[in-house]
Amino acid sequence: MNKRFLAILLVFSLLTLGAVLWQAREANLLGSRLLDIDRESQLHRLTELSLPRVQAELDVLLTQERAKLGDSPLLGAHYDMPEGGKADWNCGFFFLSPAGLQVPEGEEDFANRLNRATPVIDTIRRKAYNPAAPVYDVSKPGSYDPRSQLPVFGVYEVLDPDFSSPLELKGSPSPFFAWHYKDNLVYMRCVPTTHGAAAEGMIIDTHKLAAHLLPLVEPQLLQPEIDFARPGESSNLAPLPLVLRPGKAVELPDSSARRAAIRSAVCAAWFLAGCTIVILLTLLGFSARIERRRSDFVSAVTHELRTPLTGLQLMSDMLADGLVPADKIAQYHADLRDETRRLGHLVENVLAFARLTRGKRRGRLDSGPCRELLDSVLNKSAEHLRQAGFRVRITQDKNTDLITLRTDLISLGQILTNLSDNAIKYAATAPQPTITFSILRRHDRLALRMTDNGPGIADDIRRHGLFRPFARSAGSDRGGKPGVGLGLALSRDLARSIGGDLTLEKSDNSGCSFLLTLPLN
Repeated sequence: MNKRFLAILLVFSLLTLGAVLWQAREANLLGSRLLDIDRESQLHRLTELSLPRVQAELDVLLTQERAKLGDSPLLGAHYDMPEGGKADWNCGFFFLSPAGLQVPEGEEDFANRLNRATPVIDTIRRKAYNPAAPVYDVSKPGSYDPRSQLPVFGVYEVLDPDFSSPLELKGSPSPFFAWHYKDNLVYMRCVPTTHGAAAEGMIIDTHKLAAHLLPLVEPQLLQPEIDFARPGESSNLAPLPLVLRPGKAVELPDSSARRAAIRSAVCAAWFLAGCTIVILLTLLGFSARIERRRSDFVSAVTHELRTPLTGLQLMSDMLADGLVPADKIAQYHADLRDETRRLGHLVENVLAFARLTRGKRRGRLDSGPCRELLDSVLNKSAEHLRQAGFRVRITQDKNTDLITLRTDLISLGQILTNLSDNAIKYAATAPQPTITFSILRRHDRLALRMTDNGPGIADDIRRHGLFRPFARSAGSDRGGKPGVGLGLALSRDLARSIGGDLTLEKSDNSGCSFLLTLPLN
């Protein structure tokens, strides 16, 4: 019946989850589709509004730079810097004739960079003779064959091979035009001379030019860019082969209203989906946790009961069969008593943990002077520790002499017994094992600190939960340490059940310290 109910619950949960996820997905898709339509229309509209301003500013910048070169080039042995210098987006002016490259004085670095750019220099020569000539691209095999293309690009045919003769203009320069090779944007004009076709112009830094133009773009376009036209893309910034792209991000003034219109449906759908997921995972996790804790409990308790029971049976059989020497009988009786007490303590811990888990608490509280009540439980723990070879010291703040304490002594004694047992298991390896009990008052709380000088608590236990039920260090089993890992978890629950708390104050290689606090009112 339970399995059938769980199967029905699981199927219903999966169907509900699928339905609400589908609804949430459709609502999200509807909203995103509407936003995409708005975004595309807004991008197109803002681009159309921005283009006239950007184009006008580009025309002004290019006109100013062209004006520096004048209507006709300066022909001579020296190519002087035009009056007014160059703009920050202008990498440099150049004049390239069949005799060689000329740049203004002081621009030698620019000339060296341009001479090293073989495809750019070669294409400038070509376009000086024929502006429609393709760009010489060394990355494309066969893009240039001097033998087959010489008639087309006759720039290599020098009209006057005597370059010492004066260079004279032979006709009017052509209008400026632009082309680019990779990141090199060339803005030039053809100049017919007596030596042959020459070219004059400038190399433009696209990024710096874009920095002048982008502030004119509509501010609602959040990621605009100005760059070279891609293959199959048309330039929209004449006369340069540049494109103003609006990017993908745009500020939509009405998007908040549209989102608000569908937000309730989306939120309801996702809330329902989230609740379904949480309920399903909680049920499965709770079931798995209960099963795991049941398995851990059975495994741990069975393991801890088997070992002493085996020893008890063996010793009792030997005593019954008379196989124990007379001088060892007292020792066997003492061992039987110790194992019986340990089993009783284990069973008491398990029963107490079960009672706390079910929410049952002790109803009787003991009341009396603080020193008198604490001495009754501390002396038992101290004697237990002394029998195990520990030195025990008890210090008490004088401010606690007049305090009246009202607490459950049985629970308090069980807490101290569990802490003492842990100290005997793990701190007895110290050269001179010592336990110190300190009692002090903290406002409306009574604090009882128990400190040992053992090796401290393993890191894996502190990381994964010191007070978690059945928590034991990785070396506990290998070291033969008895216990089921229930003592600290039970002690903290007992402390909280009487209004206090149990915490680990410190733990290192010099020992560890537990702090038990109890209410005074």
